[in-house]
Amino acid sequence: MKRSLLRFVATAGIGIAVMSPPISAQVVRNAGKYGSMLSWWYQDLPPQTIDRPTIPWDARSPGWWKAIVAQATYAKLGWLAAACWGQDTDADPAMLQPLLRAIDANGGALKVALFDDTTSEALRKNRAKGRPWDILPPFDLADHDGTGEGGFQYFYDQQWKRFFATVPDRYRLKVNGRPVVFMWHGGHSWYTNQRSFHTLISDLRAATLRDFKVDPFVIPEEDWLDLDPDFRPDAIYDWFDPGDRNATLMTYGGVTVGHLVPGYNCPTCNPPHPIVEREAGAVFRAGLEAVAPKSDLVLVEGFVNVDENAQLVETTTWGRLYLDLLRYYATLFP
Repeated sequence: MKRSLLRFVATAGIGIAVMSPPISAQVVRNAGKYGSMLSWWYQDLPPQTIDRPTIPWDARSPGWWKAIVAQATYAKLGWLAAACWGQDTDADPAMLQPLLRAIDANGGALKVALFDDTTSEALRKNRAKGRPWDILPPFDLADHDGTGEGGFQYFYDQQWKRFFATVPDRYRLKVNGRPVVFMWHGGHSWYTNQRSFHTLISDLRAATLRDFKVDPFVIPEEDWLDLDPDFRPDAIYDWFDPGDRNATLMTYGGVTVGHLVPGYNCPTCNPPHPIVEREAGAVFRAGLEAVAPKSDLVLVEGFVNVDENAQLVETTTWGRLYLDLLRYYATLFP
């Protein structure tokens, strides 16, 4: 991150940054400002899970989706950001219909955003070329036609188009009337020609406008601004850094996005990451205190992330503590 571009303060694991200069803008949402990442490839509870949810853990069951949406609604979340990995994966956006049915069963108010996990484009490209499921060779962002190590189709046909074709307009999270797309941070090791990212986004916008008559509100992780100085997103967020920045706040284009994690313990990650102890909710409470009053959107990692022990759902260990904390701050700072 280029600190020369930012006013940055980090204390007690809280990072607050404002891109300079901010641009005045009115932020109008069609849902509450609080949302959470949603993983949804589960067939059982991963063995590394420390705190067990109170519901059977199988996303193949409609009951799992209904229970998750019911808990999100109880916590006053306005939206979920579905972590999508693209066509022919366990997180294909074309497989989100159970979420939509669960939303309808719980009153129909919850909205959905696309979270494009940009690691997946590199993985799918290599798989299509008969290679192992790996990020190397890296994805070439300048290779639009896919004649080399890139391909626009991995982003659009296999990801964005499948999301917008599956999730109708009435379910989409919108800012200023435009559906939101979050994008994972990017490209240090799994992308080349990163300065072509702005061209890719321009082409993705044009294709989505052509096919679905909407112009996406694109919110990438802020690393993309370093990799491609010509990129002009609609807003940005800063993904947490365990133990260093457990909560972040960034303003760009007049839109302020907060991001935070309630705790984090990823024993399967390689390389290993620091553990963020939950401290009986104190870490989550401090993060919400730091970002909730000032944010236009708050993205929490993650509502069901039992893989990395970052979940908010009701468990046999803490009950509904994290749902109640979210509910409290969503009421106090709507």
